Amino acid sequence: MNPVENAFPPVAFVKARLFREAVYREDREDWLTLRGHLEEVRRYFREIGQELVFDEAEGYAFIRQLESEGEERVPRLTQRRPLSYVATLLLVMLREELLRFDAAPGDSLRLVKTRDQLRNLIADFFPDSTNQVRDTSRFDTAIRTLIDLGFLRALNAGGDQEAFEVMRIIKARLSPADLETIKERLRRHAQP
Repeated sequence: MNPVENAFPPVAFVKARLFREAVYREDREDWLTLRGHLEEVRRYFREIGQELVFDEAEGYAFIRQLESEGEERVPRLTQRRPLSYVATLLLVMLREELLRFDAAPGDSLRLVKTRDQLRNLIADFFPDSTNQVRDTSRFDTAIRTLIDLGFLRALNAGGDQEAFEVMRIIKARLSPADLETIKERLRRHAQP
């Protein structure tokens, strides 16, 4: 029996994957395919209102919605959904942690935080509460949201503590200007 030949080229699978998630250098086969077909992939996504962000130095690629300029209409594939206060706060704190991590000398290229370390990043922004179940649930929901959005990656640490890698894609998704805008909104939200 003849094996079925795949009618789809490897770049088709990379394009499909980019609709769902970022592609990282660690995903060697997809990364090399993307690099080899970079202009083709850029054109493909541009035709449907998306921009391919490819950062060779940081080792990631993803697509984002093009914004319309003036009267120009741009096809929209996704809907904007606001993050919860807790998820937004955690995202901002992770972006700042990544800035500090990159500025500090060290051998590691990956920023890894435990669940407790993540909780401690935002603990000072919440008043003391007697409802720990609700607080834990809100925090866990924020972590799941950031995992779903590709900002955190759960790691199998093999110990008592669950660990998460802070993905470098945060730097591209949350520029310094965006960071300041969000921090200002969070300050206004925190004021009575």
